Amino acid sequence: MNDPELALLFDTLSIDSTWGKEKELAQYMGSQMESWGVDDVELVDSMPGRPSVGGRIRGTGKGRSLILNGHLDIYEMSPDWTRDPFNPGIEEGRIYGGGIADMKAATTAALAVMRRIATSGERPAGDVIFQGVSCHFEGGVGTRSLLEAGFTADAAICGEPTDNTIGTVHRGAAYLKITTFGKQAHTSAKELGLNAIETMEPILAAMRKLEGVMPYEPHPDLPGGPNLNIGTIRGGTKHNQVPDRCEMTCDIRLLPSQDPYDVKIQVEQMVSELKASDPRIEAIVEFSDHWLSGPRLPYEIDKNSPISRTVAKAVQEAGISPVYQGIQFWTDMVPLKQFGIPSVNVGPGTPPYSWADEWVELAKYRQIIEIYDNAVHSWCR
Repeated sequence: MNDPELALLFDTLSIDSTWGKEKELAQYMGSQMESWGVDDVELVDSMPGRPSVGGRIRGTGKGRSLILNGHLDIYEMSPDWTRDPFNPGIEEGRIYGGGIADMKAATTAALAVMRRIATSGERPAGDVIFQGVSCHFEGGVGTRSLLEAGFTADAAICGEPTDNTIGTVHRGAAYLKITTFGKQAHTSAKELGLNAIETMEPILAAMRKLEGVMPYEPHPDLPGGPNLNIGTIRGGTKHNQVPDRCEMTCDIRLLPSQDPYDVKIQVEQMVSELKASDPRIEAIVEFSDHWLSGPRLPYEIDKNSPISRTVAKAVQEAGISPVYQGIQFWTDMVPLKQFGIPSVNVGPGTPPYSWADEWVELAKYRQIIEIYDNAVHSWCR
């Protein structure tokens, strides 16, 4: 293939980095950066056996530094794929491959910019940092581990799929686990037990009602209110046993005006009210372990902040009119912010973000490389 930036994408798409299996892709990206002469390249174990990869091109010391952040982990492949997800191809202007929208196209574009700079023979004034992060789906664990390892900067760009629109605000989430407790008994003596599935039923109904009454302030870039999905229900051991446990997990997507900790308190109050009318109900409300590994807080940055203006200028220089659009999902801009690093998001890919025969437009992949390259030159001088 004569196009090295497209070949780079085909290489990353051919490596299966399904959630939990990021190591091979991290190693590949690290070896590529070393071969280009990137100054500092390091694999950092974000979780056991799941390394993230950081790279730094050192500037001359007279400019601002910038992170290009993208995650390596992708969701499991749907059985509905009609092609091999790890044998990428191009058809009618679309590049197909597993995880290309969420988010190998953007992560590889950031890597391509590192290649451009490292092989150009010229040094930027400020450092340019690549973060290829594992464990994103655990709530930014990979990003935090690279920041702790020293791959920090004055600002950052994330590349989650927004169809190359600029994201300065996104929703947060509360992942809750509710467990009801009963008493085990045999069906033939069920009056001696307490069915935990039955005591979960009024909680499920109340959760659906809660979605429509939770207080929030509308946001112009995030239409609608909070939304709730009941994701799993587990209860009981056998058909002829009264279940003594039932567990429900849910995902509540929040507006910037909402706090996940406050939402948990609202759910606890709702359960207490149900118990007051039905003393059989015994339940606890917890954040799920998956949420606790990286709290999904909302994010917002001023559109007139320096990094926002820089990215808008970079988009314009790539021949596109800058469009700001709120992001309905969570991004690693939160852990970056927690380390004092202001961030914005721009990356290729459209809803539903992860699907059978996933694709990204070839033109959008080329655009995002130019946007990142423009942003680096503008920000790092």
